[in-house]
Amino acid sequence: MKHLVATLGLVIVAAVGAACSPTAAAQPSAPTGPASDGPTIVAKDMKFQTTTVEVKAGENLNLHFDNQDSAPHNVAIYTDSNASTPVSVGQVVSSAKTDQVVPALKPGTYFFRCDVHHDMTGTIVAK
Repeated sequence: MKHLVATLGLVIVAAVGAACSPTAAAQPSAPTGPASDGPTIVAKDMKFQTTTVEVKAGENLNLHFDNQDSAPHNVAIYTDSNASTPVSVGQVVSSAKTDQVVPALKPGTYFFRCDVHHDMTGTIVAK
C-alpha cells in the first residue's frame, strides 16, 4: 500500500510540474518553394538604416541583412508592433551579412526589429 501511495504521489507531482512548465514560444512557419530576391536591411550605428521596406505580397522572399556594427543584431519580422506573433526570425550576427528566407506575406503592414535591441525597428509593407 505504501508503494502505491508513493507511486501515486510521484505521478501527481509529475503531472503538476508538466502543467506548470512554460510552453514554447510561437515559432514562424518555414517557407516552402523558391524565394525571390528581396531588399537589404543595414544595421549601422545601433539603428536600421532602412526603416520602411516594400515587398511583393504572396511570394517567398530572400531578405539580405548587413550588420555593419560589432554589436549583435538580427532582423525579426512580426505581425504587429507587440512582437507577439513571429513571421520570420533571422540569425543574430555581429559584423556580418546574412540572408533569411521569409515566407510569403499576405498584403499588409508588418513590424520588424532587432531582437537584441528592441529600439531598432522598422516596417515592411507587402503589396
